[in-house]
Amino acid sequence: MTVREIEAAEPSVPDHLGIGWQCVIDLHRCATPHLDDIGWVRTTMLEAARRAEATVVNEQFHRFEPHGISGVVVIGESHLAIHIWPERAFAAVDVFTCNSGLNMRAAAEWLTEAFAAADPRFVYFIRGRQPAPSPCGAPPECVQATDAATLHRGEEPRDEIYIDEDGEIGGHWFVIDAAVATRQTPYQTAEILQFAHYGRALVLDGKVQSAERDEYIYHEALVQPALCAHFAPRRVLIIGGGEGATAREVLKHPTIEEVVMVDLDNQLVALAREHLHSWHRGAFNDPRLEVVICDGYEFVTSTTERYNVIIVDIVDSFEDGPAEALYTKDFYSGLKERLAPGGILVVQGMECDTNEWQGHLRVRAGLEELFGYVRSYVTFIPSFGSTWGFVMASDHVDPCTLSTEQIDHTIAGRRLEPKLSFYDGKTHVGLFALPKDLRALMGER
Repeated sequence: MTVREIEAAEPSVPDHLGIGWQCVIDLHRCATPHLDDIGWVRTTMLEAARRAEATVVNEQFHRFEPHGISGVVVIGESHLAIHIWPERAFAAVDVFTCNSGLNMRAAAEWLTEAFAAADPRFVYFIRGRQPAPSPCGAPPECVQATDAATLHRGEEPRDEIYIDEDGEIGGHWFVIDAAVATRQTPYQTAEILQFAHYGRALVLDGKVQSAERDEYIYHEALVQPALCAHFAPRRVLIIGGGEGATAREVLKHPTIEEVVMVDLDNQLVALAREHLHSWHRGAFNDPRLEVVICDGYEFVTSTTERYNVIIVDIVDSFEDGPAEALYTKDFYSGLKERLAPGGILVVQGMECDTNEWQGHLRVRAGLEELFGYVRSYVTFIPSFGSTWGFVMASDHVDPCTLSTEQIDHTIAGRRLEPKLSFYDGKTHVGLFALPKDLRALMGER
């Protein structure tokens, strides 16, 4: 990720309207081995001040036990401050200046490079500007954005804002009520946050995976179409699904005799069992569920078992992520070998709308080389702020040929009660009929 352009001051706002300019830099997934080296941190911060063309007045750094460093470089224009959590590979930096000519961009670029931060986040805003009066006399409430998203209420920065995504044309953010739990596992940073509107949310490496209020939309759409399309699913394999909600949806079917859930991250599963009860709803205690902690790729290539339905519920990743190997043709080929006759594979297919669909198309293209029937379907997930895609693949089952009456009969026969997402109680919501614009983008006939 490259550092976005950080202007010295907001071009549209005269300098005299603000007292100072601030850049908050969150450096996630830092790869430098010097995070607990106070001498290195001091030198790095002084160099950041130099590159910002600041006048250094003083500096003070302190190392905590057993680990962690805080420090500040006092400059004639104000300060550069830092606090480091080595155990989380994270550094929080604050650059404040009362001189709009300070080169914040140079400082941010240097710190991102020095800390080898794989996921830097930047928030930039003007401090001390008087808020404009509201036309109706009430305090103004607005969201404004610069090159790196800035969030204000009454023009004051809000510490309780969680930014899921920000970009040149928009962003996606939440108000945090509380941080429930945080754990740095060997594979990722796992956080459970309490959002004001969506309840608890699971966040992995800074990306929302699911939220309490609408997780059922994602998990039901992922699981139920394939389970209902299969005439008698008895054995199901889940790759990923650490929250336990995917297993919960599978276990609703009385035909199920065995579910094997393979997840790489034991600490994430433990975190979910403890804090995400409304996701798994006791699924981990169901004797039909077996949890296997290992790499999904290794499991698939080593087992000789076959399954009626295989569900891939893993994080988005084509580059440098723990799930990268699970988005390859070799992995899909291994999954196909593990399907029993008449089996169905379903894969979470990432964002799929007119703004972002390339990842979905890549997943689908890999499956089309291997299976006779490959179908995309989508549903909107509010906490994601986007339409999400899924891909179902099989050599024997084409879900487009299933009638409403057939699926109604399956649902009634298995006494299922889907909550909302793929069945509205009267008719199906067109999961296998993509909107015309998406069909055109992906070349579907």
